[in-house]
Amino acid sequence: MVDEANKVEEHRSKPALKVVEPEIDPNNIWADDKLERKRIADRLTTIVKDQEAPFVISLDGRWGTGKTFLLKRWQAQLERGGHQAIYFNAWEDDFCDDPLLAIIGQLTEHFQEGRLREMAAIIGDIALPILTGKLTGVAFTRKDLKRDNLLNDYRTQLRTKREIRNHLARLAKVVKEESGKPLVFIIDELDRCRPTFAIELLERVKHIFDVPNIVFVFGINRTELLKSLESVYGQIDAGVYLRRFFDMEFVLPDADPIKFCAHLVEAYGLTSFFSDLSKSHGSPFHTQELASLSKALPVTLGRLGLALRDMDHCVRSVALVGRGLQKGYTTFPEVLAVLVAVKITEPDLYRRFVTEKARGAELVDHINALRKVTGHEPRLPGMDEKWQRDYVEAVMYCADDGMVAMEQLRRLQANGKREDPENVEEMLTQPEYLAKETIELDATSEFGQKRLANMIRVLECFVRKDLDYGISVPYLAELIDLHVRDSGQ
Repeated sequence: MVDEANKVEEHRSKPALKVVEPEIDPNNIWADDKLERKRIADRLTTIVKDQEAPFVISLDGRWGTGKTFLLKRWQAQLERGGHQAIYFNAWEDDFCDDPLLAIIGQLTEHFQEGRLREMAAIIGDIALPILTGKLTGVAFTRKDLKRDNLLNDYRTQLRTKREIRNHLARLAKVVKEESGKPLVFIIDELDRCRPTFAIELLERVKHIFDVPNIVFVFGINRTELLKSLESVYGQIDAGVYLRRFFDMEFVLPDADPIKFCAHLVEAYGLTSFFSDLSKSHGSPFHTQELASLSKALPVTLGRLGLALRDMDHCVRSVALVGRGLQKGYTTFPEVLAVLVAVKITEPDLYRRFVTEKARGAELVDHINALRKVTGHEPRLPGMDEKWQRDYVEAVMYCADDGMVAMEQLRRLQANGKREDPENVEEMLTQPEYLAKETIELDATSEFGQKRLANMIRVLECFVRKDLDYGISVPYLAELIDLHVRDSGQ
């Protein structure tokens, strides 16, 4: 029996530490669309399908909001619907001196058959004088200015630019005649490029590719792109400057954090991991923990308004903890959720807390402050949203000193029931153990009494179970930060 148990433990599934984006299924392009981005893609298709005049669209979204997922699958959807559509990750090609080389390279790579291939090749040949020249609009050097034939070079490049535009117009016209639709050129990750490369790429599209029957769609993080512009041009109105490149601008809506976190828990294999773990331990406790973790992560991360990429990082940290979890140990789901989230948003506070230099109340204050700024208050089916907040707050008090916090909460509760309540500052003996929002509660109101009762109930429950959350914090921090735990402890 012991050997069998060891075999189960040895072959237990391990959570993934990185989820590789799956290949697009051509027969079911949106099969893994957990964020419901297909609806946005359908709207974009409606906008571009009959477009004849030169048109440039920007799709703005924070890093990690699913822009790349959307744009890659939209390109596949367009192709399936008869469009000629090119997807280009600008960040992968920003090693090029001139983005024109990258754009034309994408054209020649995309068109591999018939006269469109020949036309794309001709454009590449015509562009050589510009690609080998120095007249980029950004990088004039003193050496260039001393060249005797500078003016002739300029005239050559101007003539070449006109020829490229003419041939691009012919190519786009043929595309329209054959497919009945414009050529769609999707450029992603522009904001991650070198500032000069990003600016030159926009300039190339504006001055050379501004021809009928071509639609450009840029996936950008507008905030980061504005920083790139300011780093090159200094104190300018970067928003006005950027707007002149786009005919239409859209903002990608944030995804539902609850749905996304549930997707991540599955994608990283945490469900199967905890299921196997419970079997090897002969107890359903870890399976119950998974249910708690699945709720704790969306609630905590949703309040912080994290980008999806940061949520991904948090769940990856949970997977790391799962890999290092020793037999018989618990993850303390709510504590773990708060720790990985605070490590992302306020690393200094995280370090102070895990080294016992900060109180649990400080972490709760941090979460409450971010919740107020972002306005995020996700709601889980079957659980009152106020109860969610009270539960997580109480658990963080357990991770600090549950007995002290419970005593302070009882003082608040009793004070609120008096006919003539005392001054809160004089009545509390150790206020640093409670969050500011809790201290400022109107304990004389029904709402205030309910919140205090909720937290006291949680604290009483965990104290009775003798779950030492204080000891769990350094243990979890060691797993999160790859510290080596002394085997003798």
